[in-house]
Amino acid sequence: MEVTVKSLVWGILALGFLMAGRRSLGAIIRFYALQNLLLGLLAFDLAQGEAHFILAGAVLLLVKGLLIPWYLFWLLDRLEISHEVESYLSVTLSLMAGGGLVALAFQLGRRFVIPGAILPEAVPVGLSLILLGMLSMVSRKKAISQVMGFLGLENGVFILALAESHGLPLFVELGVALDAFAAVFLSGLLIFRIKETFGHVDTARIRSLKG
Repeated sequence: MEVTVKSLVWGILALGFLMAGRRSLGAIIRFYALQNLLLGLLAFDLAQGEAHFILAGAVLLLVKGLLIPWYLFWLLDRLEISHEVESYLSVTLSLMAGGGLVALAFQLGRRFVIPGAILPEAVPVGLSLILLGMLSMVSRKKAISQVMGFLGLENGVFILALAESHGLPLFVELGVALDAFAAVFLSGLLIFRIKETFGHVDTARIRSLKG
């Protein structure tokens, strides 16, 4: 079991790193879905027979592993925008910056491990996902790719709660999952309005309109 848990944790980190470095929105969404699949399996592995863990893992798989990715692909088709991610950083610089942030998270992560944490090795991974999500949010130009950064950051918060305190209370976990879907849904509506008004969803071009 210990080997399986560690493999899941490292797989989640690898997918977060790939999400920050890829230039295809379709690939990023698929990596996000797979990351949530691994997070759900991690919750099941740590359940220890607790029903709220099993239910939280099931909701995670349903909402964040299936529903949100389906909605994002539907959004891409409706907006008829390129699947190519536009960024202020090149692929090389994005990977270098992501690697630096992961190294920083592992350097600082040990200081955030609380006594009795059930999965201390996952704390730096959670911090890494948060920093990688922030990098994606500030370095990318299209609104939908910035939403993907937020979703990656939210997964970092989830794995931190899982690692430090054996998860949050059930209603809090369900609320977080539903909040993530609500945030993506509302972001989709906002992106539709941006597309209708400006004819594109490039936030860099929108900022250039400021007087």
